[in-house]
Amino acid sequence: MVLSMRRTGFIGVVVLAASAAGLCSSLASESRVGESQGGEFRADASRAGESVTGRARVLSGDTLLVGGRVIGLYGVAAPGLKQSCLNAQGQSYACGAHSAKALAAHLKETPVTCQIRETDAYGRAISVCLRDKEDVSAWLAEKGLAMAERGGKAAYVGAETVAWGKRLGLWAGSFEDPTSRPRTSYVRANALADAQPEAR
Repeated sequence: MVLSMRRTGFIGVVVLAASAAGLCSSLASESRVGESQGGEFRADASRAGESVTGRARVLSGDTLLVGGRVIGLYGVAAPGLKQSCLNAQGQSYACGAHSAKALAAHLKETPVTCQIRETDAYGRAISVCLRDKEDVSAWLAEKGLAMAERGGKAAYVGAETVAWGKRLGLWAGSFEDPTSRPRTSYVRANALADAQPEAR
């Protein structure tokens, strides 16, 4: 286990970051995390201002497949599916899989509408997604299931502060900063391929 110290950007809290060998249970039996879905998906460049609506399939705690597009949730980053964290008791758990399962359970069959802002280096259409009138990124940050981005995308630091104050989710223990983690690339994916859950 490799340990390092990281300072958060909002109230000077020092977080002990733990990077452990990733061990997560299969998501195949979980609600919509990695379930197969027919039809095409597109990893081509998306234009800012476009929107897409449909039932979401969860690829990771911050990445969805909606209306044939791979959508990255704007302003937040969740741990990768194989990432492990430490809980309040110092025990390792599959925090990335937990975030993805919680998101899938929350969205259920409710359609989401995603307003595209840009395309990232991994081929994801970075979007603000609404479930009814609820901002999905804000929900993730408030529950401690994802960390708010900093810099130009720091829209959800306030929501994250709520989770930090209540020691919810990731903030109950220690974790590796997910904002710069390696990701699965969807840029070179075949247009007829079915997007799969993240391999990282």
